[in-house]
Amino acid sequence: MSSDTSAKPTLRHGMSAVASLALSIALGAWNVSIARAQSDGATADPAAAPAQAAQPDQNGTADDAANQKNQAIQQAHDAADAAEQELDSATQQRDQLESDGASQDQIDAANEAIAQARAAKQAADEAAQAADDAAGQ
Repeated sequence: MSSDTSAKPTLRHGMSAVASLALSIALGAWNVSIARAQSDGATADPAAAPAQAAQPDQNGTADDAANQKNQAIQQAHDAADAAEQELDSATQQRDQLESDGASQDQIDAANEAIAQARAAKQAADEAAQAADDAAGQ
């Protein structure tokens, strides 16, 4: 019984962490795309012609930025997958409580954990979509 009460705060904080991670990853991917767009715009400027002599360095920097962007997108999708697993786990725990004939308070707590997991999953999915959208710009 004591494990049920301690599991609820863990799930609550775990879901918040997943949602926060997904959001920060999406924002990071968005910032990378803005920085890249600004740097692309700067090289198109005729006044930047002397900077084109250093193109190999710029290509290396662009490749690094693209790799970081791809990693951020992958991390956003990984966070969305983790949030989905948390939702599935919370649902399974609630179902198990119901089949075991647990008290209504325990089932209500499990339902609250499911609601939080659902919200975290939605936030993570939105963050992954935002990362995908930022990559498309």
